[in-house]
Formats: sequence, C-alpha cells, structure tokens
Amino acid sequence: MLKNMKLRKRFTVIMLVVYVVSLPIMIVGSYYILKQNAVREILEESNLMLAAMEGARKYTGEVLRPTVTKELPKKFIVEAMSATFVAKNIEKRIREKLPNYSFKEATLNPLNLEYMADDFEKEKIEGFRSGRLTKEWRGYKQTGAGSFYVVMRPVEIKPDCLRCHGDPAFAPPEVTEKYGTTHGYGWKVGEILTVASVYVPADVPIQNARKALALFSLIYSGFFFVVIIVIDRLIIASIIKPIERFVEAANEISRGKFEREFAVKTNDEIKTLADAFTRMKVSLAKAMDIITKKK
Repeated sequence: MLKNMKLRKRFTVIMLVVYVVSLPIMIVGSYYILKQNAVREILEESNLMLAAMEGARKYTGEVLRPTVTKELPKKFIVEAMSATFVAKNIEKRIREKLPNYSFKEATLNPLNLEYMADDFEKEKIEGFRSGRLTKEWRGYKQTGAGSFYVVMRPVEIKPDCLRCHGDPAFAPPEVTEKYGTTHGYGWKVGEILTVASVYVPADVPIQNARKALALFSLIYSGFFFVVIIVIDRLIIASIIKPIERFVEAANEISRGKFEREFAVKTNDEIKTLADAFTRMKVSLAKAMDIITKKK
C-alpha cells in the first residue's frame, strides 16, 4: 500500500502509525508511574499521620501523665492522662483541616465504644495476636465513603494501661463514672487488643493521577501533531520541492533542452544525485552531438 503513495503522504501515514502504536504504550507506562507515585504519596501521608498520633500517645505517657499525677496525685484527668483520649482529640482537630483523614485505635474491648473494632479491624487484630501479622499491615479498605488506604500497627498493653483497664474495682473513679464498669477492663500486660489505624482516602490521589494522565496524553498528542506538521514542512522544502525541480529539469532535458541545470543548494545526498544527473546530461549531450555529426 505504501509503495503506491507519494512521499509526503507516505511519511504522514508512517508518522500516524508511530503515534497510534506509541500512544497506548505511553499511556500504560505513564499510568503505572503516576499510580505508583500516588500510592507512595498515600503511604507517606499515612505514616505522617500515624507518627503524629503515636507521638501524641508517647508524649501523654511520658510527660503529661507524670506531670499531672505529680500535681494531682489523687485525681485522674482523662483529658490529660489518657493517651488514647489525647491522640483522638488531636486527630479530631486535624480532621477539621483534612476531613477525609482519620485515625482510630481499634480495640476488641475498649472503654470508649467509639473505638470498638469492626469486623475488618477485628480480623487484623486477630492476625497480630496469632503472629500471622507482625509489625505492620498495609492495604485497602472499601467503605461507603470510597476506597481508603489503611496502615495498622499493633499496640501492646503496658503495665501503665492496667490502671484504667485492669480490675474495674481499682480503676480511677473518673474513668468508671465516664465509661461504666461493663467493658474496657480485664486487659493483660503483653496482650494485643488494639491496633493504631490510619485511614487515608485513596480515591483522590488515584483520580488526580488519571487527570494528570489525560492531560499528559493531550499534550503528547498535540506535540506529536505539531512535530508532524513541522517535519512535513521541512520535507516539502528540503526533499519534495528539490525532487519536483529534478523531475521538471529531467523532462526538459529529455526534450533536448541541455542548457537546463540541476540546481541544488544543499551538500547532501540530493547534491550527489544532482551531480550524477549532471554527468548523465553531459554524456547524453555528447552522445547526441556524435549522432548529429554522423548524419
């Protein structure tokens, strides 16, 4: 099919074939890279929020609680001495700016039923308890609000936890008054009943990756067609027009107009061809002179 086309049309068809073949390859490769970057972004955000919450828990246990206990040895102020309470309320304030992000200390037997683990979280807690899962679990969870990327880390019960979560008879009255005595007690040191969980919306970064891919595809297509137009103009000026002049000169020379020259301004293969045609013209002119003289 191509051999029956003119050079200009043949070039255009070849470039369009290159475009059609390269576009899907570019889309697949770019989407893979953009999606990996989106996942990396989600993971970084998850780790950042989890680190903030773990930092809040650690600060409460190491600084706030000892300080308040020293000043008020007979009081247990939940708002300042409960690491879970402090972390959760910091998270609530973060969510005022980032409403789709959430932190949860999912627990099998919590004081605050707000932290009760759902079926998905219970499965992961049991995985940590059995040793099937170790330091961390990462993955996706589908909810009514969309897809979330989840990072979970087990929380091992420390001796300090038993002050509130041990025997309810010995728990601070502030705790039993606030949460009752029917749940959240009977914990044991070294046991895993809780996972610190961060939920980061996964749909938004993936959607942004798709939008970026669509934009990149449009830019790639526009750039490709601009290149085709530019190269088409260059081919017309540097190849098609010289060949057309060649053909015109060759036709006139074939009719006996030997004064016609193969004019070329470049110093490339077309110049070599022009020199060959010029030598052929000279040879043809000499042959015609010899034939004329013999007559």
